[in-house]
Amino acid sequence: MQFTLRGVPITVTPLMLLAIVIGVGVAGYGGYDYVQQADAVDDAVAVETTVTDTEISKSDGRRLYYRVTVEHTYQYRGTEYTSNQVFPGTTSPMYTVRSDAESVLEPYEVNETATAYVDPDAPDKAFLERQTTLAPFKFVGFGGLIAILTTLHAVGARTPGQNTELRPESEHEPTRYETLFGVDRDTVNRLSKRLLLIAPVVFFAALVATAFLVYTAESSSIQAGLTDAVGLTILAAFGAALACIAALVGYGIWSFTEYRRLRERIPEPRPPSPFRHPSRLVTILYTSDELDTYGRRVKLTGFVFTVAAFLAGVFAFILATAA
Repeated sequence: MQFTLRGVPITVTPLMLLAIVIGVGVAGYGGYDYVQQADAVDDAVAVETTVTDTEISKSDGRRLYYRVTVEHTYQYRGTEYTSNQVFPGTTSPMYTVRSDAESVLEPYEVNETATAYVDPDAPDKAFLERQTTLAPFKFVGFGGLIAILTTLHAVGARTPGQNTELRPESEHEPTRYETLFGVDRDTVNRLSKRLLLIAPVVFFAALVATAFLVYTAESSSIQAGLTDAVGLTILAAFGAALACIAALVGYGIWSFTEYRRLRERIPEPRPPSPFRHPSRLVTILYTSDELDTYGRRVKLTGFVFTVAAFLAGVFAFILATAA
């Protein structure tokens, strides 16, 4: 279905509509769960409960994370209930470091009494920690991102980055970006590519070495220092991760300047810049075929910066959770 809204073309396909509905639904679920958490915390009534079991469960997939449950029994208004919730809401937090999960269970010993909080509207779901968590915002962020990207893809022209007219290089002399950071731009491009090849190899080699050292260690509890073998391999992995992010940023900057040099070759009037019009950029990123030289450069630049931002976010999250 195609239509125009205030002069802006909009294209909606069944797949786009489904993606928007799913994205809004997932984000709405996360928002609803957080509101439920807040309401439960505000309305909670404190009762005495007895801890009957504690457990740390580990994920089965490749991505390792931990969840905690504390089974406890309590009475509310003459009725006995059993709950296994530590925090309110249906979305429980996940921990990437086992020690973080263990610290949550530390105050709760089996057969000992503790304080639980009962929401009168859901007396069978008493929780032990009277505080909200950020776990629902993972659904809000994921669903919102799907809905926003799909909406941007639906708005605007269907063919940005295709059939772009470029003046021949012989007729156009570049006026900018002969150097980057005071270094020849071709040198920046070459060094970034080499670092992108080396850094992942060093990263995975360091992870393998760390796993081997931990597995062959005599003690089941390892405290690594920066001068120990395990500490050095972990430090090497972090250094390689940082180098990979830096290489992506360096290559992305070079690629962006290459896009600007190509843009100078487009005769006037030039099309809107994809990096100032997100709908055009998203459509180019979604396009798999038929992109011209200009469109492919835009797509590669946007993709590199997206990957760099994602890896930087993962790196920051790991540092934050490990602190």
